[in-house]
Amino acid sequence: MIQLVLHTKWRFLVEFEDEETGEVSGSVGEAETRDECDGLIDHEIEHHRLRGRRIVNVEAGELCSECNGNGAAPAGDGGFVLCSACEGHLGPISAARRW
Repeated sequence: MIQLVLHTKWRFLVEFEDEETGEVSGSVGEAETRDECDGLIDHEIEHHRLRGRRIVNVEAGELCSECNGNGAAPAGDGGFVLCSACEGHLGPISAARRW
């Protein structure tokens, strides 16, 4: 059995609603590890709550750091080739959803 070492990163989204205007916006960030991602998410949540915003959604997912979860990389001729790091895996490798 051959095991490939896949370098990953975590990307997260924190969506919030301004309690005065009702406007919904979001913050996106990246981290190298899940622990770092959790810490950044906690920081973002606290930051928005202190500014009178209500958190409406939080999502995080682990992506291939080479292709950002696209499963492909641009080829020189304008086309695409499968990502050699994740062998074409599309989307998150693992996902965690929090509220």
